[in-house]
Amino acid sequence: MTSKLLLEKYFKDVWNYNPPPFDIIHKPGNPTKGGKASSYYGREQFGRPYFMPVSLGPNPSGPALQLRNPVIKISGRKTIVETSMVNSIGTVKELISREDYKINIKGIIVREDNMFPINEIKELDDYYKRNTVLFLRSVLTDLFLDKGQVVMTDLTWPELVGIENVKPYEINLVSDSPFKLFLDNV
Repeated sequence: MTSKLLLEKYFKDVWNYNPPPFDIIHKPGNPTKGGKASSYYGREQFGRPYFMPVSLGPNPSGPALQLRNPVIKISGRKTIVETSMVNSIGTVKELISREDYKINIKGIIVREDNMFPINEIKELDDYYKRNTVLFLRSVLTDLFLDKGQVVMTDLTWPELVGIENVKPYEINLVSDSPFKLFLDNV
């Protein structure tokens, strides 16, 4: 079985999810760069091309960790207060705020030399342990995140029984926007 079919099988086995094909090849006429210069196409550790690479780094323009075989989901939510009116049908909606974006990234680390991916696991865990803002870059997140700033809230290592060289991961992040706080001397 080819490695792209194995990736699709692992996503199905671990998350009951059928991802899009992992072997997308750049076609002439398709753009290579998206917003904020993020690339639509990347090459994974063994040189195979894939669509929409995702990177995570400690600063916006420095070196970053390329997430392995990523599938990304972004959700947003508004806080709305609904007030019933006397002798009226329906409610009055008052927008209070817009919450942070929630970002979920599922991926699979694969070592083609059939060794357990200890270094790759440690590298991702080191980012989780930083307890500081990180910068997320991908064509999709560049559309929603003004500065790409996120905080990693969860890191999960789902089980995959009987396969030594493959380790799935799941990351949850929330957007983070810098703000200035002004104190008024009263």
